Amino acid sequence: MIGRVISLDSGVYKIIGENQEEIILKARGKLRHMEVSKNSAFNKSDNKHSTKTSTKRVKISPKVGDFVTYEKTLDTYYLDDVLPRKNELVRPDIANVDQILLVFSAKRPDLSLLLLDTFISNLEYNNIKPLIVISKIDLCDEEELNNIKKDMAYYEKIGYNVFYSNSLDKVPDEIIPLLKDKVTVLSGQTGAGKSTFINSLIPGFNLETNDISLALNRGKHTTRRIHLYPYFGGLIGDTPGFSKLMTFSSEEDLRDTFIEFKKYPCTFRNCVHLPLSKGCGVIAHIDDGIKKSRYQNYIKMLEGIGKKYDN
Repeated sequence: MIGRVISLDSGVYKIIGENQEEIILKARGKLRHMEVSKNSAFNKSDNKHSTKTSTKRVKISPKVGDFVTYEKTLDTYYLDDVLPRKNELVRPDIANVDQILLVFSAKRPDLSLLLLDTFISNLEYNNIKPLIVISKIDLCDEEELNNIKKDMAYYEKIGYNVFYSNSLDKVPDEIIPLLKDKVTVLSGQTGAGKSTFINSLIPGFNLETNDISLALNRGKHTTRRIHLYPYFGGLIGDTPGFSKLMTFSSEEDLRDTFIEFKKYPCTFRNCVHLPLSKGCGVIAHIDDGIKKSRYQNYIKMLEGIGKKYDN
């Protein structure tokens, strides 16, 4: 039988089974260690260019979102095996996600475009579609809101859906159809209102929310575990947030997550669009097709790989 993991708590799994019933089960001991090759879905490497071909023994840990096989022995259900994943994230540990609603507040805490671009790059790297929600716009004055919408217009131009909310007590109507039959996870800026968002989507929900620290201009984590809930033919869930945002192992991997760069071909082979590169198609279009702040954030992220560049 095949089911899908919707929650994990202290080694106990809850799945939606073949008959759409919720089942509590435990994992078989054989899942703890398995021999896998470099091509295995469970041998994910941060370095896509690794040439290692030997098998190695790794710990297989089912994640929320995994498709699994299970069986019933006497009165107890057991998780037997984990099926291949189409994608996965680490911290939060979740797999097989269709899209992530990136909830960022306009104010309290203030919108950070660097953090937004970092999230987007992580999702692009993992082939997960981001949907951007800017919350709390009622806290902005007219000039602040116009500046935010001007910034977000660029993200819409390059292909990302952007939504605005005065108060997350009511979800913008245009988001709802995009959730149908999808596995959607909320993440993004701490304190932006992710738990409040789910509370408004699903009647009767009461996930814990918390106040914003005005002194630190950031929120407090209120979600402690990942749980997926049935919604509109799909699943939706909150996460404790990304406690591990990827540090890319190569310039090329990071470059490829900035999707607008691909529109501007370079005269150089394998160009990573460094500042002052004469003849680079990306450099030639900064402020003329490519938003300067996006490029500057790209350089800051390159520095996270250990590179240092002037821009």
